[in-house]
Amino acid sequence: MPTTRHHAPDAQSVTTAAESREADQRARLKHYLVTMSVRTACFLLAIVIDEWYRWVFAAGAIVLPFIAVVAANAVAPRVRGRARVVTPTTDDTPLLTERPFEQVPSTVSRREDEHRR
Repeated sequence: MPTTRHHAPDAQSVTTAAESREADQRARLKHYLVTMSVRTACFLLAIVIDEWYRWVFAAGAIVLPFIAVVAANAVAPRVRGRARVVTPTTDDTPLLTERPFEQVPSTVSRREDEHRR
């Protein structure tokens, strides 16, 4: 007796869900602040140290702001295939009435309506 298996569409897994916008912004801000803190330390060390590697700290103080800004503006790309297309379906719910909606004319005249305001 053969058996058949029916595979339902895969459900969205929590581990494959995209990171929220707030979490992405928080991570980019943290990365920016760490990079700029390292840049500040490089700037201070370039002033204080009087050896040849002063120029390494000076180069770090010059280059790190560019790296920090580019990294902070790098938004995580959307991964294709995670979002599924929603196809509209018909609503088979029985209606209370088969007649279409009919608008009932107002019994209040315009002059009475203006006096109420």
